[in-house]
Amino acid sequence: MIYFICTVLSFLSIFLAVRLLLLQKSIEEICEELSDILGTDTFGNSTGVHTNAQGVRTNALVTISSRDRHIRRLAAQLNRQLSRLRSRQLRFENGDRELKEAITNISHDLRTPLTAMSGYLELLQQELSGGRLPESGPPLPASATEKSTRYLAILQNRLNSMKQLTEELFRYSIILSAREERPERLSLNRVLEDCLMTYWNSLEQRGITPAISMPLQPVMRILDPSSLSRIFINIISNAVKYSDGDLMVTLTEEGTVTFTNHAAGLTPVIVEKLFDRFYTIESVSGSTGLGLSIARLLTERMGGFINAACKEGELHITVQFPKNP
Repeated sequence: MIYFICTVLSFLSIFLAVRLLLLQKSIEEICEELSDILGTDTFGNSTGVHTNAQGVRTNALVTISSRDRHIRRLAAQLNRQLSRLRSRQLRFENGDRELKEAITNISHDLRTPLTAMSGYLELLQQELSGGRLPESGPPLPASATEKSTRYLAILQNRLNSMKQLTEELFRYSIILSAREERPERLSLNRVLEDCLMTYWNSLEQRGITPAISMPLQPVMRILDPSSLSRIFINIISNAVKYSDGDLMVTLTEEGTVTFTNHAAGLTPVIVEKLFDRFYTIESVSGSTGLGLSIARLLTERMGGFINAACKEGELHITVQFPKNP
């Protein structure tokens, strides 16, 4: 009797062990299928499998060899969820593409009339500088000329703000659409110096003489030179707008670049929104967060980090690019 019970228990143990192994194999099979579909391994690392913009391979489903009804039911439920996910992602991709196209079209539509308006304003300013309106006879009274000149200056200022916003919209739409990068080994020192020289005249016009600190040895990184230049230029342009008359630029051997300037009009609340798209600074006519938003997008796209902080009336914008593996 005892022998019979032991035999039954042995067979039952073997049966359960085999079934457990089959279930384990089925689960591993499902995990491998999901990893292949999502383009990542079990640790979340990219496998190089071709996926769509959201990381899910198109038209792929979980297929298993197990005949267990519970496992097959699980696979069927996963496939239903994958189909729903793809449907939502497709709607998102279409909406995102339409938004980019709308921004590009709006930018193009605005640039043409703004260019014409700018040209006619310039002609009118030239006529007023001579004391008469276009195609008119007698000279204008001095008081009328002063008022007209003042009004024209206001119009020119608003027009310049609109042109700046249009250009930022146009650049933003281009950067969103163009994801292809051409990284190369470059010196952060050299790129930063070139960008500072590009804006040197603008800085001098604001009475700003930058204090620059860089290591003697080149800080080398593998980055896209065009994107890196755009990041630095947008941050320096931001300093030209907000600085109270100073700018300190520091590059460390670890690849950290810090831009510091006094900006009495900025508060910690405003600084937190500087990277938000289309956020408008009321104290600076026509200024939006597009420039810094582009800088953040490009920095993160190249694996870097960027942040802003306000300390004791100073604005600190820090960009860091870790060493390449």
